[in-house]
Amino acid sequence: MTSAAAARAPSRITLGLLAVLGLINLVRGAIHAFLPDSGAGVIAHFDLAQGGRTIIFLLAMIGAGQIGSGLIDLLVVARFRAFAAPLLAVELLRALIALYIAFVSKSVGTGYPGAKGIVGAAVVLTLATLWEFARPKAKA
Repeated sequence: MTSAAAARAPSRITLGLLAVLGLINLVRGAIHAFLPDSGAGVIAHFDLAQGGRTIIFLLAMIGAGQIGSGLIDLLVVARFRAFAAPLLAVELLRALIALYIAFVSKSVGTGYPGAKGIVGAAVVLTLATLWEFARPKAKA
């Protein structure tokens, strides 16, 4: 291993956060993909009387993506650690876009599961990403 590779080894904070995100993504994805109503009715209490099939379909498709993201998060932690810092930055970007969508551009208010989690995830990911990219490099 070169000194540059050793210097950029991801921190335990980054690896731990990616592992937690991976598990969260797998669980959320499984809920959306495999619950009969994708969680829209039984969890979020959305009115599915109009457009219910479309909502369920879209949430199930999002669930498939969340499962893929969760697997990538866990694979990076387990085997491909060189990608941990860039993946953390991608997760931050995703969280910031979700924050913008949820509270600015397409807001439906805060009366749904995960509204507070969107804010919390953006804050934690911002702090972790700043830490990961600002921490001192390891000595050779």
